[in-house]
Amino acid sequence: MKGFWMVILFLGIPTFSILSQTVVEPNQKFVWETFSFVFPEPVVVKLESTTNKKLTIYPAKRDGFFMVVRTLPWNEPLMDKFLWKESVFTRGIEPKEIQKTVGKFNFQIFQADQIRNQNALRNQVWIGLDTKPGLWIWVQWKTDRKDLTEFFESNLFLPL
Repeated sequence: MKGFWMVILFLGIPTFSILSQTVVEPNQKFVWETFSFVFPEPVVVKLESTTNKKLTIYPAKRDGFFMVVRTLPWNEPLMDKFLWKESVFTRGIEPKEIQKTVGKFNFQIFQADQIRNQNALRNQVWIGLDTKPGLWIWVQWKTDRKDLTEFFESNLFLPL
């Protein structure tokens, strides 16, 4: 009976998500899928590999921002784009919708400020309109970190 459970456990392992973590230094290119990212300070990059790949990025030394990056199974989201905005922004203040070209890729960007846990936060959701695989990026940072505002709004994190 013990051997049976060992076989079940062994066969079940590939169905679990695979997690790994990496520390990335400032201004070092981090390549994932066909995309590269750069960060303004040391960050921890947590990679989750399931049917849809996912990165979670957060500072290694101090609080201030986090980022979630996912691949999407389509080029342009099939759902109404406002659902993407509503899925991230809870009572967003002055929501905006911007279209931006970075390198050869076009992105639909939803942006809004919000107050959460007594912190003023800025949120952006980037949806790659013509990236392959499809790309969805959610960035959230504290608005009192002006260095991060300039970094993310100038799209310096995506050196395409």
